[in-house]
Amino acid sequence: MNKITSVNYDKKDVIQVVIYIDNKAKYKLNENIIKLLDIYVGKKLSDQEIEKVISEDKIVRGKEYLLRLLSRRIYSRYEISRKLNSKGYPENIIAKLILWLENNNYINDELFAKMWAQFRLQNKPIGRYKLNQELRLKGIKQDIIQKVIDETYNEIDELTLARNLIKEKIVSSEIKNIRIDPKKIYNFLLRRGFSVEVSRNIYDELNNKQV
Repeated sequence: MNKITSVNYDKKDVIQVVIYIDNKAKYKLNENIIKLLDIYVGKKLSDQEIEKVISEDKIVRGKEYLLRLLSRRIYSRYEISRKLNSKGYPENIIAKLILWLENNNYINDELFAKMWAQFRLQNKPIGRYKLNQELRLKGIKQDIIQKVIDETYNEIDELTLARNLIKEKIVSSEIKNIRIDPKKIYNFLLRRGFSVEVSRNIYDELNNKQV
């Protein structure tokens, strides 16, 4: 059995506690783990119990990190997984932390997708194809993406959205006395994820000077 021979607060980090096993092995643990697992000098731990302590410590630290992260903005499940992976958390700990987030409603991919769609349409609008691509990169499942896209673009006319998007370009060109190139606008709208039909309508309107 392994015996805890020292338990002291870290002088540089007051929420960390340094423990020694048999005066040799050194571990830095979150202070909450000390209370949760009843760590004290003289307590004996098996190798499996030490592994459990280390695992629980990672979970506690992970929860604190995630709460700080989510206090700034909402994240998708995939984004959270990548963040934890970049911090060096093992897959089994990541799975437990994500389950904890979901069970406590800290993450919800459908809500994330809806908020992302609203944000994108309010700031430099995009078409449904671009939104689909962006949400896929965020790790959102396709059935959720399709539902959010259908709801989002059923509430707004995509042609009107495209017109509003290019108004700034039109105003800017008029100020600079530069002729708008309908073909460039057409390609621009395609890159922004608007359909060929919508982009073509804007192209025709520009040629006929209806925008």
